[in-house]
Amino acid sequence: MSLSRRSLLAMGAAGLALPGLARSRGALAASPSKQKMILVFCPGGWDPAFVFAPVFSDNVDRGPDDVAAFAGDLPYVDSERRPSVRAFFEAFGARTTIINGLQVPSVAHDVCTRWAMTGDAQARTDDWVSVVASQADPSLLMPNVHLSGPLFPMQFGTASVRVGLAGQLPGLLAGSALTRSDVAVSAPSAALDALQDRFLDTRVARFGRDAGRGAPARIAAAEALARSRAGSLVSVADLLSDVVADDLPSQLRVISACLAGGLSRTGILGFGLGGNGVWDTHSANELQGPLFETLFAGLGGLCAELDSLPGDEAPTLLDETVIAVLSEMGRTPRLTPSGGKDHWTFTSAMLVGGRVRGGRAVGAWKDGMLGAAVDLQSGEASSSGVLLSPSHLGATLLSLMDIDPAEFIDPAVGTAIDGAVG
Repeated sequence: MSLSRRSLLAMGAAGLALPGLARSRGALAASPSKQKMILVFCPGGWDPAFVFAPVFSDNVDRGPDDVAAFAGDLPYVDSERRPSVRAFFEAFGARTTIINGLQVPSVAHDVCTRWAMTGDAQARTDDWVSVVASQADPSLLMPNVHLSGPLFPMQFGTASVRVGLAGQLPGLLAGSALTRSDVAVSAPSAALDALQDRFLDTRVARFGRDAGRGAPARIAAAEALARSRAGSLVSVADLLSDVVADDLPSQLRVISACLAGGLSRTGILGFGLGGNGVWDTHSANELQGPLFETLFAGLGGLCAELDSLPGDEAPTLLDETVIAVLSEMGRTPRLTPSGGKDHWTFTSAMLVGGRVRGGRAVGAWKDGMLGAAVDLQSGEASSSGVLLSPSHLGATLLSLMDIDPAEFIDPAVGTAIDGAVG
């Protein structure tokens, strides 16, 4: 993968990103921000008690060797069974903020997923990643590279490129997707392809001659841009094929390469797919432990990789990339008779890198894994504060990306958690 990344960086330096693509998006700043974001979504509802919530009481069931630990001032839950969690916080805890006590007002997977990603249960708003991608530099080939996991584009759907975990996009680019159809499909003959190309070239040339203004000019410019971008996509097809379904390291490598190569501003992936997600542990809740171990091993590798690459404006790519890690809900504090935990409306999220005010946890837990009211300025529990919601998380992410949250989120619903922003 290192060779692919070096090749990608070389292509980016040679001008792979192309100008002028028109998108349906909000007004861009004169000089778009270089801040980037990767969102890792863990479907099914994780159990914050395994890592994020050091709430030790008779009202919370947890692993027999779980202990409260600190990485500097950052509290977390440690276990000998999860060495990668400890290694991650020891290496990157100073650049990490845990957000505790987030309330997602549902226990239905689909509804909670939309809540967590958009701050709204209805199909009315874009997800946080789509909003950030919509404000990217127009020269980016794939503003948001979507490998897997949830995506809820409404106004900004054209900002995302869906790659697919089974090589769907590379297959379309190479033409091999026709062989995967359930219905027999015959590709056009070479003679017909050539005839279509000549017809298109003739029409475009005519538009080009008439391209002084108006529709002919727009059509000629759009066709030239489409050809250039299609060629650029074909040139990175091998990179986009380097993904194994639900293999976290390969997905993270591809997204980091897209950010490093100047192809994308954001990326999104899901870890633990299948049904409602393998994190949905209504029985055998101890399975959450290996999932967190794998998750943090992958995140540690990603952060180390980003920290070794130069940023566009910051010293390293990690310095200008926020990694957001979340699930759609939490799990109940007590075990069921089958050894599992059911759905719970309070959960945690984690932010790493970028302008995150690291080395701390914001939000708070009450006994019994209930979220506590929080002062948004400090991020600490306060009786005069508010319960944290996905809208507060979204506003925080937008703020970290140099986007005014008020343009996309009603301030009465959610504003940024200043205590999480560096």
